[in-house]
Amino acid sequence: MRNIYQFTINELQILLQSKKISVKELVNEYIKRIKTLDKGLDGLNSIIELNPAIEELANKVDERGVKNSGTLAGIPILLKDNINTGDTMHTSAGSLALENSYAIQDADIARLLREQGAIFLGKTNMTEFANYMTEGMPAGYSSRGGQVISPYKKSGDPSGSSTGSGVAAAAGFCGAAIGTDTSNSIVGPSLNNSLVGLRPSAGSISIKGIIPISFTLDAAGPMARSVIDTAVLYSVLTKSSIPLVESYNLSGITIGINRWRGDTLTKEEWSKYEEVITMLKKAGAKIKDITIEPIKFVKKIMKYEFKYGLNKYLSELPATFPIRSLSDIIDFNNRHPEVNLKYGQKYLIEAEEETRGDLQEESYKEALNDRVAAIQRINNIFRTIDMCIMLKDNNILQYTGMPVITIPCGLYKSGMPFGLTVTAKSDRELIQYAFILEKLVGHRVEPPL
Repeated sequence: MRNIYQFTINELQILLQSKKISVKELVNEYIKRIKTLDKGLDGLNSIIELNPAIEELANKVDERGVKNSGTLAGIPILLKDNINTGDTMHTSAGSLALENSYAIQDADIARLLREQGAIFLGKTNMTEFANYMTEGMPAGYSSRGGQVISPYKKSGDPSGSSTGSGVAAAAGFCGAAIGTDTSNSIVGPSLNNSLVGLRPSAGSISIKGIIPISFTLDAAGPMARSVIDTAVLYSVLTKSSIPLVESYNLSGITIGINRWRGDTLTKEEWSKYEEVITMLKKAGAKIKDITIEPIKFVKKIMKYEFKYGLNKYLSELPATFPIRSLSDIIDFNNRHPEVNLKYGQKYLIEAEEETRGDLQEESYKEALNDRVAAIQRINNIFRTIDMCIMLKDNNILQYTGMPVITIPCGLYKSGMPFGLTVTAKSDRELIQYAFILEKLVGHRVEPPL
């Protein structure tokens, strides 16, 4: 029998609207589960901070009535700790240098969620500075929050940098979570936590009010337990509507299979992918092998834009906040190395010392030109296919601004989740295709908590 932690957003809405449960009761159920499974020595450590005003927010929705409060009325949502909320929660990107930072106002995505009645249960732990801090830092580690643990296998990789959002959504600590992605940070943890995670196409969801790495590559999107939930959240965040037609027929659809570096797949991975491909063929899809090669300038764009974007973000914090620049963060960390620099801060130092912060360097412009060429290559490939399944991680999708979604498809023998990484020409088409794929080959497995 399913419990309330496994319910979709739509199912929770039905419960709330029929008054079978109040918003306050729902919130208390999640908090009880969080205290039992997330906190303490053996906890998953996915949540860095619970919202101190959550009970008051729940009471307000109950008093007003969920039918009068928006599409997401009363649904508890968790936000990654780099997303501004203009309330009593901090926004720190997992950094102790920013642990006392309060945003002046909501990020655009937080505002849109609130407008439709969502209530913020808290902030999720993450890889510090969205994994743009140093080499060798484990996914899900931050100096402020510590290490996030996989709910599927304690020694497993929960993946990053939206690690806490992925683990919390998988473990049933919220209706859904919001993550950010610069280079695989929604996709990775969604795959490793049996979630439908959407990194939308460049510019489709606002990134204003999010602690940045790269304004060219950054994106924000939903991490949920079903395609329907992901579609609902995407619709709220874009003020759009995406009709989902249930179908088991892919006749006339050409699916590209990107086999670049496919020879590095394990025997088990090959077996799972071949099983999926066979099922897609039976559903009428035409399968076409393609090659999308990785690219080389992702880190370079990050390095140049990180200093520029972070300094701008910090300059807009309340005037009383002492950290005003990337240089201030590096100095703060150097004063407390035993706690703040467990793995170092190589990328922070490189961005500070090797860039001017004005985006005028020729090397930066070279990287942007390479991205334009990569976009053209991707567009040419998609003239002959409708969607593509990536067999190995390939950050060219983030590099070129293509939308990416993950579809859970069971578990490996190790107990860790297996899933598909899928891309298409537009967000709308991708979500619609994902809904069909979920019916045909999808299989989400709850973590053994």
